This record gives sequence, C-alpha cells and structure tokens, in this order.
Amino acid sequence: MQLSAVVDALELRWRNLAGRLGIPANAGDPVLTELTGAYIAPGRHYHTLDHVAALLLLLDAHGDDVADRDAVELAIYFHDAVYDPLRSDNEAASAALAGTRLTTLKLPVGFVAKVERYVLATRHDAGGWLPDDADLALLLDLDLAVLGAERPVYAAYTQAIRSEYRMYPDDVYRAGRKKVLSAFLARPQIYGTPALRALWETPARDNLAWEIGELG
Repeated sequence: MQLSAVVDALELRWRNLAGRLGIPANAGDPVLTELTGAYIAPGRHYHTLDHVAALLLLLDAHGDDVADRDAVELAIYFHDAVYDPLRSDNEAASAALAGTRLTTLKLPVGFVAKVERYVLATRHDAGGWLPDDADLALLLDLDLAVLGAERPVYAAYTQAIRSEYRMYPDDVYRAGRKKVLSAFLARPQIYGTPALRALWETPARDNLAWEIGELG
C-alpha cells in the first residue's frame, strides 16, 4: 500500500476513535500529525506506519472479545512512537508521550494510565510475558505476529530490523540479536492468548531458530 493510502486509512480510523472518545478534531488531529511524523522518520524500516496499520488490521481480525478496544487501539498508535536503536527506554518514552498527549486531550485518568501501561508492556520483558489482562495479552501477541509469519515475510522483517540497527557492526548486532531471539525461544510460550498461540507458536519457534542459525 502506498504511504499516502496508509496515512489516509490511519487518519480515518483515528478520527473514528477520537469521536468515540469525545475528542474534537481540532484537538486530536495534531496528535495524529505528531505520531505520523514519528513513524515516517528517516531510519525506520520496520517500526513504521505500515506496522501500525498491520496491527490495527490484526486487531480487527482477532479482537472480537476485546473489552476496551479504544485503549488497545491507542496503545497501538503510540507503542513505537519513540524508536531509537541507540536508546534502551523507547517504550517508556512512548508511554510517557501517550500519557502527556492523552491527558492534554482530557481523557479520564484511569484510562490514560491503562494506555500507558499497555504501551510500556510492549517491551516484552521476560518477567511479564503472560499478563493477566486479556486485552494486554492480545496486544502483545499482535505485536509479535511477525514472528509467526510465513518465512519470506519473516526474512524481510529480519532485514528491516538489521537496517534499523545499521549503526552497529555485524558482530555486535549478531550477538545482541541472538540474545533477544534466544530469550523468546526460552519462554514456555511466546503467545499469551490460546487462539493466537495455536496459529503462531510453532511457526514463530521455527522462524526464531532459523534466524539464529542464519546469524551464525
């Protein structure tokens, strides 16, 4: 899909979301403009508007039982708003941005805190890999959908990630990437929701093992 088409689709969806939350366009549109600018910044190859759009489509496909769709959608929009391979606090910074912007939009305190928590959880820390919150479990699974993709799609993803980390020499990148992949493989389960585990767990493990082998 062309970038302009992605921008248009995300704008329409954002405005529908803002309407449900009672956010006027003159207040919500500047936030979307800021997010769009972040996701199309130079140096991004995977964590782009296409990634946001893909997660929203996956939410449509697998989110029939979501209790708070608005919170999940907002978390998708914000979760990679800050993305710098040289930083270790991208998710925390993205969560803070969400909190600031959504508070400015006068959304309820508890709702804003939930969105912040969801964004922060996309760190995919080993200690929080299987949350009790079903909506959050779904969000995290959707964010990891690419791990269970068909091999050509997964291979393209690995190349995009390498491009984002192009400032690191190969030996440093390979060591760091293998550590991340091995941590996912060591989990009893990669996916927290039964339906998506049934779909993606086996191909995800196959893809991770394949990439580790490719890294040498």
